[in-house]
Amino acid sequence: MRVTLLGTGAAGGVPMLSVGWGACDPAEPRNRRLRSSILVEDGDTRILVDSGPDVREQLLTADVRHLTAVLYTHAHADHIHGLDELREINRAMRAPLDIWGDADTLADLQHRFAYAFEGIDLATQPIFRPWLIPHELAPSFQVGGLTVRSFAQDHGWTTSWGFRFGDFAYSTDVLSLDEAAFAALAGVRTWVVGCLTDQPHSTHAHVAKVVDWHGRVGPARTILTHMGPGLDYRTLCDTLPAGIEPGYDGMVLDVA
Repeated sequence: MRVTLLGTGAAGGVPMLSVGWGACDPAEPRNRRLRSSILVEDGDTRILVDSGPDVREQLLTADVRHLTAVLYTHAHADHIHGLDELREINRAMRAPLDIWGDADTLADLQHRFAYAFEGIDLATQPIFRPWLIPHELAPSFQVGGLTVRSFAQDHGWTTSWGFRFGDFAYSTDVLSLDEAAFAALAGVRTWVVGCLTDQPHSTHAHVAKVVDWHGRVGPARTILTHMGPGLDYRTLCDTLPAGIEPGYDGMVLDVA
C-alpha cells in the first residue's frame, strides 16, 4: 500500500496570505504547504481523504484521474471546499463517485453543495457538475479492496474522524484522543498526525502533545501534517525525537 501526502498545511497553507512564511524558511521547498489531504493506493483501489481548496493542483501533481472513493474527516472549509473539482474525476471515470463521512458532515455537504448529489443521465447530458453518492461512516467499512476503520477525534468544539488502513493511520485536525481512539490505533506502524503549532492550541494538537502520543501509541514512524507557519521543516528535523518527523507535500510512504 502506498500513501501520498498531497498537502501538509493547515487552513491557510504555508505561506499564509496574512503572515507569510512565519518561522518557515522560504528557501526550503518542503516548507511550502498546500491544505492537508492524503491519497491511499492499494492495487486498483484509490482513496482520497478530504478535498480541500487545493485538490485540483494536488490531483494533477499526483496524476490522478480515477478514484474509488473520497473520505471526509469533517466539514471544515479547508477539507471540503475543493469538492466541485471532483466533477473532473466524474468526467474522466464517466461514473459517480462514492463519498464517506459522518452524518453531520454529509448533511453539511448536501446543504452547501446540493447540486453535487443530483443524479446525471449520461445518455442525455454531459457531466458538468460533481456526481457524488453519500455513505455514512461505520466503525469498519470496505472501500474497493481496502478495509477502513474509522475513529472519532476531539477537534475542540467539533468532532473529526481518523482513519486506519491496515498498519497505517491518519489523524488530522485533532486536539485530544479518548480510549476508543487509542484502541483503534493500537499496533499501527505508520501514523500521520495533525500538529498545528509548537504551543498549546484550543482545537489542534501541538508538538509536545504529539510527542506524548507517539510514546503511547508506539508506531515506528509518526509523521506531522496540518502544520502552520510556525513550524519550520529543518528545525523540526533537528529537534524532534527519534521516530517523529515532519511531513511535506508529495511525500510518499510505502506502508503495510
